[in-house]
Amino acid sequence: MWIAAYEAGHDPRGARRADTNRRVTQLKILVLSSLYPPYYVGGYELGCRDVVEGLKRRGHTIKVLTSTYGIARPEDDGEDYRWLQSDLSWNFGATTSDRLRLVAKEIQNRRAFQRIVALFQPDLLYVWPVRYISLSLALLAQQRGLPVCYYISDDWLARWEAIDRWLQEPRQPVRRAIKRLLGLAVDALGGAVRERTLDLRHVQFTSKHIKRAALAAGKPVGDASVIHWGVDLARFAARPRARDGGRRLLYVGQLARLKGVHTAIEALVRLRAGGATQLELTIAGGTIFPDYVAELHALARSAGVERYVRFTGLLPREELPALYREHDILLFPSQWEEPFSITLLEALASGLAVVGTTTGGSAEILCDGDNALTFAPGDAEACASQVRRLVDDQDLLARISRRGQQTVAERFRFETMIERIDQALNSAAEPAQR
Repeated sequence: MWIAAYEAGHDPRGARRADTNRRVTQLKILVLSSLYPPYYVGGYELGCRDVVEGLKRRGHTIKVLTSTYGIARPEDDGEDYRWLQSDLSWNFGATTSDRLRLVAKEIQNRRAFQRIVALFQPDLLYVWPVRYISLSLALLAQQRGLPVCYYISDDWLARWEAIDRWLQEPRQPVRRAIKRLLGLAVDALGGAVRERTLDLRHVQFTSKHIKRAALAAGKPVGDASVIHWGVDLARFAARPRARDGGRRLLYVGQLARLKGVHTAIEALVRLRAGGATQLELTIAGGTIFPDYVAELHALARSAGVERYVRFTGLLPREELPALYREHDILLFPSQWEEPFSITLLEALASGLAVVGTTTGGSAEILCDGDNALTFAPGDAEACASQVRRLVDDQDLLARISRRGQQTVAERFRFETMIERIDQALNSAAEPAQR
């Protein structure tokens, strides 16, 4: 059924043609990603969709192969193919049942990949985060001589041998032997993967921080590009703010402990106890950690600020610009080594003053006292102190907000990001075009 539906809308003439003005070629690009909107967990999936749409506007023909996360069964609409199984929580060595599920997943995913490649006949494979669906699909592409390009927006490349649940080698000899036997069955039923080493000639990193991590892990990516996220300034436009601003605090992102959301609530508790009783906090985002969300609610309730903390849940992408415009200060309390934050860029572009940490790639965006006020991870008192400075000093709030907007306009435009990605993909596809 999927094949017939695809062939009915397929243009056999393809979409590759030269554009002499841009000096690039319009390509047929297959994008591979574990998750893809409207079913997603964090900003990277949203960023992937933005890039896909941006490349389409530049004339490229794109199909997205992703997982069935968020839906009951495989489906496609002729553009997005939700055919793959994902394994957000499985562990190969945990139980016999999990091992069999991984085998079934691997067989289905290899078959689905080869099916869409045969139908679409892409010029290249563009790989986004794939930790939940297995890198064997990229290895299959290499075997077929299909150029593979990567956009690395987290640390999976540095650690893929350890985190890929199918390709990782079990430590125990018995489990290793079982894995090899099951691997023979997968090769027979889903297609053999002979490649074992990733071709990393065409890699783009979202930040210098992520590139450094890959280099430290011994990956041969010294010549890889760093292409920072970019923001559509027309979509995330700032609004004029009243002189009594700073009352509406906002957190946007995944609700996970490593994101430090509890620090934002603890800072609000300190601020209100110190007399800033006008302050309220909105927490917007989804989660795969319901226990942590319950902990956040309990924290707000026990501290007596439950009335002043609003949880919106995961919002549609289209509602985010309005959400930013309704608030004054973004709290960015992340405690882990952030790869590079889309949320920071969107908030800065929208005119919010940012109070945040500078872990990981965030240090490539935020500069304390210039376009943000910063604090150490987990330090709720320091976070509250920085917010209090902005609330008490409206000139400082306005200056930080203005410099944040300038930072994005000067360094993180979406059009610049897409232009660089377009050039990189054309460069990766050149050998196949000859």
